[in-house]
Amino acid sequence: MKTGKIIIALSAILAFTACQEKGDKYAFQYVSFKETLPYTQGKDHPSCVFDLHVLKAHGTDTIFADAFNVDISYFLFGKRTTDVRGAMTHFIDSVIDVFKQENKEQIQYAKEEGFEPRDIDYEYVINTEVHYGNHRDIIGHFINMYQYTGGAHGGTFITCRNYRLEDGSVITLDDYFKPGYEEVLIPILEKKLLEYAECSSRDELDEHGYFSKEPMFVSENFEIRQDTIDFIYNQYDIAPYAMGITTLSVPNDEIRTILR
Repeated sequence: MKTGKIIIALSAILAFTACQEKGDKYAFQYVSFKETLPYTQGKDHPSCVFDLHVLKAHGTDTIFADAFNVDISYFLFGKRTTDVRGAMTHFIDSVIDVFKQENKEQIQYAKEEGFEPRDIDYEYVINTEVHYGNHRDIIGHFINMYQYTGGAHGGTFITCRNYRLEDGSVITLDDYFKPGYEEVLIPILEKKLLEYAECSSRDELDEHGYFSKEPMFVSENFEIRQDTIDFIYNQYDIAPYAMGITTLSVPNDEIRTILR
């Protein structure tokens, strides 16, 4: 399936206007694509499965909308454009090309070695949602992504992109915190991790599977909420795959001195 056919299958489904009291200035709708594409027609495997539901901005504040759409198009689909649908289509086509090439190589290798080829299934699942982070006019774009391209298991990743409403720019740690914030935040995050894991020491963390011998760090993947900042650690960040995703919630009251 090449781009022309995919564009027909793609559907932009009206979802909702975030925070209706803001009017239509900041509005969002889903661009979605859900399809199972077999390598060979009539066979279930190998197949390339897509289940994508990504929000794009379309409000009257075009400065914000354009910045939001360019960022999400590049972050998820590797293309700097305001056309989220076009970026998604380009991404789908590129994945299909790799999927077909990998299975072609596997079939050729199996033929040369005299054994049955191993099916290499692909699966991409992306769901996003937005919400106002706090009273400081920040929107958070929460991205939940699952990817499987062969191997023992797939990977799930949660990411939050925080945007200023005034211009759609992405907020970084250095933007939100005062210089030297690590000295205050890291001990707090270490304490929160112990509470989260119900452990009393770093040695006990190690027994529970966490990478306790590695120094703690402030995750650049964070969600600005009304009264807290949630720091998200994906699989392998501070723990092995089996431990899943760890989210440490830090109340603003505990870090008010380092907030800008």
